[in-house]
Formats: sequence, C-alpha cells, structure tokens
Amino acid sequence: MKKILVILIVLFATGSSWALTDISLGVYGGLNMPVIQSDAKSGAGFGIRAKVSPIPLVAGALFFESRKYGDVNKSIDAPPGTATIKGGKVTVFGVEALLGGVGGGIGPHFYVMAGLGSYKWTRDMPNTPKLSKMEYHFGPGLEIAFSKVGIEGKVKFEIVPTDGGGSRKNILAYVGVNYHFGFGVM
Repeated sequence: MKKILVILIVLFATGSSWALTDISLGVYGGLNMPVIQSDAKSGAGFGIRAKVSPIPLVAGALFFESRKYGDVNKSIDAPPGTATIKGGKVTVFGVEALLGGVGGGIGPHFYVMAGLGSYKWTRDMPNTPKLSKMEYHFGPGLEIAFSKVGIEGKVKFEIVPTDGGGSRKNILAYVGVNYHFGFGVM
C-alpha cells in the first residue's frame, strides 16, 4: 500500500512537467524526386512516424517510408531504339532529431530536422544489384495543430553515399496528418 501511495504522489507531483511532453503518431505521403540522376525519375512515397517531444523545443522520431522511382526510357545504339530502366522501390527505416516548435500546442509550429536511416533500393531488372546503404537527411517542416490533430508539411534533402565516392541525392516533399496523444499546455 505504501508503494502505491508513493507512486501516486510522484505522478501527481510531476503532472505539470508531463504536460509539456508531446507524443504523436502520423502518416504522410508525397513526392520522391531524384536530383541529377539519369537512372530514375520522380515517384510517389508514403510513410509513418512516431514522435516524442520530452521538452517543447526538442523531439526524437522513428519513421518508416516506402517510395517508388519512375521508369526512364533511354536511347540505345545496338539495336537502335529505346530501353526502359525500371525505377524500382525504396524502403527506409530510420530516426530523426527535430528542433523548434515540436512540443505540441494549438497553432503553427516550424521546426528543422536531421536524421539517418537504413536505405534499401530494389529494381526488377536482371543484373541490377540492390543498393543497401545508410542515408542521411535534413530539412524544414511546418505543422499546424488543431486540438489533437495536426496537418504537417515537410521537405527533406536526402544523401545516400554509394561505392566509388559518389552519392544518390533526393528531395522528398511530404504532407501528412498527426494525432497527438499528449499535447502540452493548451
């Protein structure tokens, strides 16, 4: 009984600090646009993200994204004509750090993010190996929150180092909806 009483006192005493914590779950979709890549075109993508903000200006998030690249038609010399290079599918599972207006509350919240993830690109073409590397990304975001639901837009610039010193670069533009389980002070 004493343990339960101590736990209740701690919970009631820390309630005001817990009010600053924001926990949200969101879904989003948008465009996956390769930058200066001749073997893929823009495609669609979607993702889910779970975010925890222990204090109003700092948050951490886990995310999963599934995207596609568009097919490319390329001219070939022998035999003369065109060949289609399949764009393929990308999956990314990663983490992000967010700084700025990430702690919840009604109204607009601007933030910046940086993160990394496990990037896997596969294409249904013979003699095409899959690319499995660590990706790095950064970019801005804006969420407009209404009570427990928020509408969010974000842009990521993604860099995926490849063998030989090069890299793949993508711009990702997403719009989504978040549900907040623990808004801060309203």
